[in-house]
Amino acid sequence: MAGRILCAADTQQILRVFIMAGQSNMEGADAQANRIDEHPIFKGAGASQSDVLFTSLSFQETSGSTLWRPLAPGESFGPEITFARKLKRSGMDSIAIIKSAVGGTTVAFDWNPTAPTNGQNLYPRTLKLIRESLQDLDRRGRKYQLEGVLWHQGENDMLDPRLNRQYAQGLTELIARLRQDLQAPRLQWFIGEISEKGIWGMDNRRNLAILREQQEVVLKADPLLRWVPTSHLAFEVMDSGQPHYHFGTQGQLQLGEAFANAYLDTVGKPVAVRKDNFDSNTKTQSKKRRIRVFVLAGQRTMEGEDAFVAQIPQIPGFAQFSQPRNDILFRYSLGGGIQSSRAWEPLGPVDKLGNFGPELSLGAHLRTKLSSKDSIAVVKFTHSGAQAPDWSPDGSPETRRNLYPKFSKFIGEAMSDLARQGYECALEGVFWHTGENDTYFTPYQRNYADGMRRLIAQVRLDLKTQNLQWFISEQHPTAIWKNVADINGALRTLARNEAGVFMVPTSHLPYERTHFGTKGTLLLGEEYAKAYSQQRRDERP
Repeated sequence: MAGRILCAADTQQILRVFIMAGQSNMEGADAQANRIDEHPIFKGAGASQSDVLFTSLSFQETSGSTLWRPLAPGESFGPEITFARKLKRSGMDSIAIIKSAVGGTTVAFDWNPTAPTNGQNLYPRTLKLIRESLQDLDRRGRKYQLEGVLWHQGENDMLDPRLNRQYAQGLTELIARLRQDLQAPRLQWFIGEISEKGIWGMDNRRNLAILREQQEVVLKADPLLRWVPTSHLAFEVMDSGQPHYHFGTQGQLQLGEAFANAYLDTVGKPVAVRKDNFDSNTKTQSKKRRIRVFVLAGQRTMEGEDAFVAQIPQIPGFAQFSQPRNDILFRYSLGGGIQSSRAWEPLGPVDKLGNFGPELSLGAHLRTKLSSKDSIAVVKFTHSGAQAPDWSPDGSPETRRNLYPKFSKFIGEAMSDLARQGYECALEGVFWHTGENDTYFTPYQRNYADGMRRLIAQVRLDLKTQNLQWFISEQHPTAIWKNVADINGALRTLARNEAGVFMVPTSHLPYERTHFGTKGTLLLGEEYAKAYSQQRRDERP
């Protein structure tokens, strides 16, 4: 069942067959096909892909037979659309996808191979779907190879304390049984992360951590498994201001590419890494030249969600910002370390998701205001799926998301590297955008300002810069996030009472429901630069 034995000459004709399985976020809940073109780098991704074979559990059971059809989204869609698109763009032309995903299901019951009468009987139904689909390929004379299982599931097991600590055992048994029944002992599995950006990052934080621990047990025991991070991907927000249960349209488009990137890495076609680093031996023009270092940190808005590089040329006065600039150094860690610079780079767009944050306009505006004798470096550290406890110097209850030590170390190492190169470093300020994920959950919202006070104090202490200025931008008053007025008010009180802390107003900036969007993000960066200049009153000679 693993496919026909092929000689080397037949390699290009192999049909690569992928199995997609899981629950609602693999199914594609709340992803709307009519919204695909709203996201620039995915424009046109909703078109039918006639060269990709697709079948699914729902299609089989409504049509009465296993019939392959061209891949195309219905009213909703899952990661299959951009997964196939990404593979084809990498040069893989023969692709088939078998999908079995049903929302609200568990490994403990619905997917359990040893308890087929429990729950929705998904294991026997899925096995039947796979076998009949492959038999149909045999009848057609198509040569194929099972390439892997793309798996996103676990939310319902996580929520039940009776089930979440059994997850590793259940998933291990499921993987082993499917390999056995398909006669594919080396079948790879790609395990998608349950996003920390959803509602579970708040009121089910510990349960989410337990599930992740269980997944790690499985991953460490099986070298044929691959982890697919997702907490840096876009995630839907309800109109009530509550983080959603599902990725939504943009997140599903990104999820498909995340799975594709993981697969491509296993077959020796990793995603290209940006290589326009500065030569560390030639950057410094003179010994002890001063360099002003600016830090940006935070979550969704600071990382750049819903700000698209492809739209920058459409914003009058900002078109040039879509290109790297060699007069500003840049070092970054995005998505909690999912994407990091290997060395200093020219300031410019770097996010593989096609997004950008306020750093582009901040750096450009500062360059026009500061002395040409001084160099500028921008250091960015963000995790769009984090919440306030993750940034706490006191430590996060889940050490896996304990960001503070990584944050302070990242800044310190950047400063040390510049000093080694002969620069005289001046840490000028930290620019922070209020945590969107913290507004909905009342315990986080009530303690946010106090948490910021401790964070600011510890950064100043650890970096030995007691007068380090912090510029905190407020949540936009029209945002759908809950408790915006309360959290903004608490931070304004903090700024009035804490020396060197300044609030950056945003109510006059354009805003798009949950984030500032492309134009708003560019203008936010300028507001940061203006706030800094007002305090320092630096003038360019």
